[in-house]
Amino acid sequence: MMHEKTVVITGAAAGIGLAAARRFAEAGAKVLGLDRNPAIKNISKVIPGFTGVPCDLASESEILEAMKSFQTENIDVLVNNAGINPSPSSLHETTEKVWFNLLETNLTGTYRITKAVLERMQCGVIVNISSILALSGARQNAAYAATKGAIISLTRAMARDHGPAIRVNCVCPGAVQTDMFEEYLKRCEYPELERERIRNAIPLKRLGRPEDIADAVFFLASDSASWITGQVLIVDGGDSA
Repeated sequence: MMHEKTVVITGAAAGIGLAAARRFAEAGAKVLGLDRNPAIKNISKVIPGFTGVPCDLASESEILEAMKSFQTENIDVLVNNAGINPSPSSLHETTEKVWFNLLETNLTGTYRITKAVLERMQCGVIVNISSILALSGARQNAAYAATKGAIISLTRAMARDHGPAIRVNCVCPGAVQTDMFEEYLKRCEYPELERERIRNAIPLKRLGRPEDIADAVFFLASDSASWITGQVLIVDGGDSA
């Protein structure tokens, strides 16, 4: 299904991005993983068919340079996964520096890499990663939720602009065991109690795994989803039900 297809994944050094890279590579795709973490280069040693390139999505020149690492005329799939949430806070507590940093990475970074990929995507699939916080909101996450809400709107607009040749969909993960989630727990007064509170609030009674989201991304990128575009797929164990 994905044999010899070319896939670009941002934020591929860990978590959801790494799980997605492994899922596509195992299906026979050639994967270009981008991440500002230099460790992305080491992943090439453990995932056949994977090329890891350090790249900061805030830099257009780095994006253009990274794209040269893919020696192919056509890109079949783009997974916009890279995102940050370094200083969760209410809007009143959010500094302009933090606000613009989140916009730069989560939204403008998505714009930059997508624009670069579209120049080499005659037909294909784009899967954007948003968050259930974009749909339900959450305390102390105003800026992050705003950027992820914008990703949903961008998805729907692009689906109309680029169909029928290119399908564009969005995945909204819930509480997934990633580095970002662990960083959130470290900021809590009682991390393990907070972990259990979140887990117990989920109808399926477990936290998500990066592989859960990677499977959803893979489905949307596959021919099994050939009549799905402009849609938001919530993968959260029922937390937002």
